Amino acid sequence: MDLQTLVGLFDSTLHPDPAVRKTAEQQLEQLQGHEGFLGVLLQMISAADLPLGTKQAASIYFKNRVRRSWLSSQRALEQHPPISENDRTATKENILAAIYASSQAIKLQLTECLGIILKHDFPEKWPQFTVHLKELLHAQDAQRVYTGLLALLELIKRYRYSATNRDVLNEIAKELFPQVQKIAEQAIASDDELAMRMAWLSFKSYYNTIQSGLPVSLQEPANLVAWGTSFIKMIEKPVAFDKDTIDEDSAKEPVWKAKKWAVRSVNRLYSRYGNPALLPSSNAKKHGAFAKLFTANFMPQIMRVYLQQIEGYTAGQVWMSLRIRGLVAQFLSDCIKEKSAWKLLKPHTEAIVAHFVFPQLCFTKADQELWEDNPVEYVQKRIDPLDDFGSATVAASNLLIDLAFDRKSATLNTILGFVNNVLTTYLQSTEETRDPRAKDGALNMMSALCGALISRKSPIASTLPEFLLTHVVPEFKSQYGFLRARALDTYCRYSSVEFSDKQISRSVFESVFNLLHDPELPVRVHAALALQPMIENDENRDALAIHLPQVMQVFLNLTNEIDSDTITHVIEEFVEVFADRMAPFAVELAQQLRDTFMRVMGDVVSNQPELNSSNIEDISDKTMAAMGVLKTMGTLVLNLENSPEVVYRLEEVVFPIARFVLDQRVVDLYDEVFEILDCCLFAVKAVSPNAWNLFGAIYACFKNDGVDFIEEMLPLLDNYVTYGMDTVATNSDLQERLFDMIESVMKSDRVGENECICACKLAETIMLHGRGKVDGMIPGFISLAAAYLLVGDAIKTTPFLVHALEIVLNALHYNPVITLNVLEQYQWTEGIFTRLVQSTSKFSRVHDKKLLIFGLTAVLNIPAAQLPPSLQNGLPQLFEAVLHVFQSLGKAIEARDALERMYEGDDDDEAFDNEFEWDGAEDELDGGEDFEDVDDADEMQSAFLKELAGQAAKALGSDDDEGDLNSDDDDDDDFGSPLDEEYTLESPLDEIDAYIHLQDKLAEMQHTNAAVYDAIVQNLSQENTQFVQSLMEEANRQREALAVQQQQKDQESGDEIVQNVVKSKWDDEDADGSDEAPEAWDASSDSEAEAGVSVPAPQPKKKKTVAERIAEKQAEREAKKAENAVVDSDDSDEDAVAKKLRQRQLEIDSDRQAAEDLFAGITIKDAQTKDVLTHTPKTQDEFDEFQKALVEQIEKAKSSRLYFSFLEKLVRELALPLKDSEVRTISSALNALASEKQKASRDLAKGKKKNKKATLGGVQKTAEVDMTDYSRGYDKFDDFDDFM
Repeated sequence: MDLQTLVGLFDSTLHPDPAVRKTAEQQLEQLQGHEGFLGVLLQMISAADLPLGTKQAASIYFKNRVRRSWLSSQRALEQHPPISENDRTATKENILAAIYASSQAIKLQLTECLGIILKHDFPEKWPQFTVHLKELLHAQDAQRVYTGLLALLELIKRYRYSATNRDVLNEIAKELFPQVQKIAEQAIASDDELAMRMAWLSFKSYYNTIQSGLPVSLQEPANLVAWGTSFIKMIEKPVAFDKDTIDEDSAKEPVWKAKKWAVRSVNRLYSRYGNPALLPSSNAKKHGAFAKLFTANFMPQIMRVYLQQIEGYTAGQVWMSLRIRGLVAQFLSDCIKEKSAWKLLKPHTEAIVAHFVFPQLCFTKADQELWEDNPVEYVQKRIDPLDDFGSATVAASNLLIDLAFDRKSATLNTILGFVNNVLTTYLQSTEETRDPRAKDGALNMMSALCGALISRKSPIASTLPEFLLTHVVPEFKSQYGFLRARALDTYCRYSSVEFSDKQISRSVFESVFNLLHDPELPVRVHAALALQPMIENDENRDALAIHLPQVMQVFLNLTNEIDSDTITHVIEEFVEVFADRMAPFAVELAQQLRDTFMRVMGDVVSNQPELNSSNIEDISDKTMAAMGVLKTMGTLVLNLENSPEVVYRLEEVVFPIARFVLDQRVVDLYDEVFEILDCCLFAVKAVSPNAWNLFGAIYACFKNDGVDFIEEMLPLLDNYVTYGMDTVATNSDLQERLFDMIESVMKSDRVGENECICACKLAETIMLHGRGKVDGMIPGFISLAAAYLLVGDAIKTTPFLVHALEIVLNALHYNPVITLNVLEQYQWTEGIFTRLVQSTSKFSRVHDKKLLIFGLTAVLNIPAAQLPPSLQNGLPQLFEAVLHVFQSLGKAIEARDALERMYEGDDDDEAFDNEFEWDGAEDELDGGEDFEDVDDADEMQSAFLKELAGQAAKALGSDDDEGDLNSDDDDDDDFGSPLDEEYTLESPLDEIDAYIHLQDKLAEMQHTNAAVYDAIVQNLSQENTQFVQSLMEEANRQREALAVQQQQKDQESGDEIVQNVVKSKWDDEDADGSDEAPEAWDASSDSEAEAGVSVPAPQPKKKKTVAERIAEKQAEREAKKAENAVVDSDDSDEDAVAKKLRQRQLEIDSDRQAAEDLFAGITIKDAQTKDVLTHTPKTQDEFDEFQKALVEQIEKAKSSRLYFSFLEKLVRELALPLKDSEVRTISSALNALASEKQKASRDLAKGKKKNKKATLGGVQKTAEVDMTDYSRGYDKFDDFDDFM
């Protein structure tokens, strides 16, 4: 490779003629794959006699070549030629020398290349790098030392975020950092620019080293003193500056960067490792000693230096950049939470608030320039916290909040007094002497404190209406735009404050509404945000409804102006609140949202023509705005659920957007697109032709990137299957695509078990909704599950094990004959059923248990002669597995209902009220020597979370501390926790009562499959027989409940109960009269053939509330009774089909009665609470049951104000017949309980960590007997290991 040739080509790339530049670029592209190309480039870059422009062009080309091709990935090789091994070796041998010989601009390019090489080659392919590094750091030449520091920083960046692979950083800290500290110490003493760069790199290297862990060597007192001294010297180093010319551009100079990294290092040391109040409990043992050392020996010096810097800054003697001011404010915020640091800070808080915090919260000259030059950026910085994250303003605001919240008694009155003084001065001044910037700062302070001040218990809560009317609302008409915007922001934060005069509220609303048309963009944006909480008021909603189209247009215009998701959140809430008024102009609104989306994304795609999953790393503001638009459109679609004709029109607007995102592979928007398509299908409960046309793009997206997005795709694919099964059933191409998606996920090495679970769920949806229609897909599903189930260690977690087994159970439920044939064909029967029976205790959800019941009973209904030999001898064990599931089914149903009540019921909002705590407002520091700091906050939070977990476990029906419904599962340690209940989970199985299903199957079995029936019944023990009898009784109760529910429903509708066709046993399973398929194991059963009735596919139903389901069940009980009455009446009008159905039903009823007679005559205890209360207990177990039922019944009234007096009288009357010694025994127990409660309250007030887990009332929970849990006495059901 000729050096002069390359020099000429790079000179040509700078030629003014585009044709010459293009020719040179094409020749370089042809040469870049040649041997020695990178080596020659490094020679060019290092050459002293070449023009700087030429060398810079070569360095940029070198960086791009390394960045694109050093990692030999398949994608890289497809687009660029590989780098040869000789070139790689030559590059590593010469790059450090090239960095040393280059100018500062080129050093940065080459240092980035060095970082890429280290990322992929160190240490395995470049072990000698550390040797070169040591030589550079110990060199006498300053430029070589500087090169060593640049290289050191790149190496540290390689491991800075690793919390586990810390060996390299620990070794660096031990071997190299003593020398680095000496370099920094020498550099601080110099004013030379290179020296300041070296100090800056030294501190930055230290900071990155302690980012995720503190090396042991840096915890040693000697090292802490050495580095701490260097930090303090750098922070205190005097730097001359001109007050009139210095600005934020000066912060880019090396000396200010060195100061900044010194402050950052100190802050990181303190906040992460040296502050006992912020030290996580998990790190207390690891860093506790260092925290004490830092707090005692280093903290006072740092506090002194920081306070001196603040004093110098306020006096104009010291300049602090915005970033340094923000870092200092963050440090002071951390000091507030720790006792010793707070003692040092407390005397200075008033001055800090007045002279450090307040000026940073005022409207500044820089703000004014940004307001005028770029109002869009101003809005984004002020409204979007991510855009202004880490700024001095945000840090000052957080410092103010921490002072007011954590040290309220010592600081709040001082802060409020200062604010009041500023506002009063402004109010009393003349127009000419008023300082609007000061008022902006005061209102900004009040906005920051709204979380505490707006509380109902706030000491100034009663004065807030007057504050708003006196100091805030008048500024809506201020001549200063920034003050109008500030007033709107403050009012928005205090929007929950109510005025006694409704006329005032109306006037305020009108003022805010009018500001939507303010000439200043930031004011209009703040007006839109202020309107958002105001629509909670009925009068405001009515007033807005008249102007709704115009208001929405203003919002859309604002969205187009600022390209942010801020306003789209407002639009989204308006769509929800005014859903009933959106239909007339919903399509027009969607079209405008579409236009906004396409404009925004057009800019994104044009700027990034190769937009795909490999090159998107950061989400731009425009992409965030596009996300907001899509979410708003999804909300619009969902709220038009009752207007399907409008939704169909919206599809024409939405689907092109979805196709654009999928075709362009904008992966950042996949989630939103799949969600909005899901909303469209769910809203109309159907799949339109347009939706089916889009399915091809969805499938293509899946083949490109979608295997990684299957979890986001699942709800949409579920809707395609649920609402489009008729099309799926008749279209083999759709079936192939759906199966390919499931198979690709199950066989992919790019995904984990969570994604495989999604594939299992999709397969389940297909089988449940396509019964009798997709026979050809069943063998494939079974094969995918068997590939995991029959390999011992292929499944790692309980959820995946359950879902894999449920593929087989769904297949059995779909068609047991097909399923067993497949299992037998590949000799999988024994292995699958053994795994299934051994895992029954892992089926924790109601859906899982019902599916297990339906799948196994489907097998039991097959004639014995048709069963595989491996199953014939195991029929009793299969039936015992069914009974084992029934033991915990009732408890699981109770847990699910409790969860549903928790989410859908009228919960007491106060239980979740995050009300600011004003009680006990005495300053913690003044509370005595026993004060334990706010450093117990983590422990208190942990205890609080544990308490919440315990309450949730109790709500879910758990009897143990872990809330595990399957605590008897000995294998959970191998697979993790069982599946959590999902109250939102819906499927066709919801409409089938498991108890009635079992009763019907037993009756049918006795009549048509006597051999199997005898095999399972004759082997039942007496205990099992009792249990089956209790299940039959429960089935009868469920039938009665369904009949009553149906009768109530008919009465409410005003219709007479007339049944033209007598229900068959299949109708009992679908007691709500839905069109779902009968739950027989074989779609071509005798009963169906006899009736000659086709079986429609099950249709999904909207989730009903608990009250609705109870009402339906009661109505159906009455309907059943009425139906029986019709059966006995004159049937002269019955047609032939009805007669056959009636005769068949009578036969089954007779069989059912025979089955019940078989189990009759045996006395069993009724587990219902009312029976327990009416039964006189005799044994200890019966007394335990009686106690539990009695307590539950009494506690229902505990919310009444009369409860305490009732309880007192009750206890007294119950104790009257007892002996005095017995009464004293009870009294002692109550006294012990009171003492324990008192101690618990006292400990909680102190924030002390408890040694033992607290229990309600301080008393350990005793064993209780759950009469609905049939597992007691049936331990042998757990032993299915020898099933075969």
